[in-house]
This record gives sequence, C-alpha cells and structure tokens, in this order.
Amino acid sequence: MSVKLFDRLWIKIIGRDAFAKAVLRKKIAAVQQLEESIRSKKGEEASRNVLNDGLIVHALKRCLENLEGSSTVTEEDFRVFYEFATTAAIKSERILNET
Repeated sequence: MSVKLFDRLWIKIIGRDAFAKAVLRKKIAAVQQLEESIRSKKGEEASRNVLNDGLIVHALKRCLENLEGSSTVTEEDFRVFYEFATTAAIKSERILNET
C-alpha cells in the first residue's frame, strides 16, 4: 500500500497561519480516511497498530485547536503535538509502504 502523509504540505503546519489550519484539516481527514481503509481491509487491530491507536489524528486536532485560539492548548503543546504527529506519520508511512 503506497501512502504519503508527510509531504511538503505537512511541513507548512509549523507556519501556524491560516494555510496551516487548512493543511491540518486536510491531513486530519486523510489520516481518518486511511484509518478507515486499513480497518476495512485488515481489521481494527491493524488500523490501531499502524496509526498509533488514533493518536496521530488526536495530535493534529490539538494543533488545530491551538491555531484556532484554544486557551487550553499552549504553543509548547502545539510543538509537542506536531513533533509527535510528524514522527508517528513517518513511521506509519514506512510500515504501510513495506507491506
């Protein structure tokens, strides 16, 4: 299965602007769609294992919350969530592209 989550658009998230918000929405939808595709083809457990039990989507959503002005998600939180999502997305891509 050829998958590309981390790309030139992903890097734009760190820009923390309106374009970053649009990219986050797009990436959240892409990961959710991928999750559903894996679930339907290989089962729930495979989907959870490959996509970190839904934590990639969770981290991206938290980044979006910060950019939308949430008072509970700080800039430091944004950076932690972004780094986690990036690392996890790259790992997920590697797993999926090897199978």
